[in-house]
Amino acid sequence: MASHTIVFTDGIFVLFTFGVVLMILQVFLSKTESKWTGLIMPAIMFGISLIASFQFMLRLINTRSFTGMINGVFIEHTTSMSSIIGQTVLIFVLCNIATGILIAVYTIFRRKRNRQDALEMMSVQDLG
Repeated sequence: MASHTIVFTDGIFVLFTFGVVLMILQVFLSKTESKWTGLIMPAIMFGISLIASFQFMLRLINTRSFTGMINGVFIEHTTSMSSIIGQTVLIFVLCNIATGILIAVYTIFRRKRNRQDALEMMSVQDLG
């Protein structure tokens, strides 16, 4: 039982470290002069969420029906199309949490950058 706990905590540590590195990279890209570089990471995450949702939907469609014995009881189950769509939308929303966080980081640091640029422009006009 203890080995499962170690693997679980190692996975959380790796996931947390990946998230921190992703945020540091997003902050760096958001502070650059070009506004488009800060949108690279959110675009990648959005693309990943589209791919994950599409693959999840295809898997649900392919394994739509289940027939077999569970605990000695014969079960025949077919998943409805509305259930498949609902689960796919849920996966899409959950996968886009990271996209929303990256866009929020981009917006915050881009506003700061625009404010600094405006202050520099006003100081140049005051000198001229």
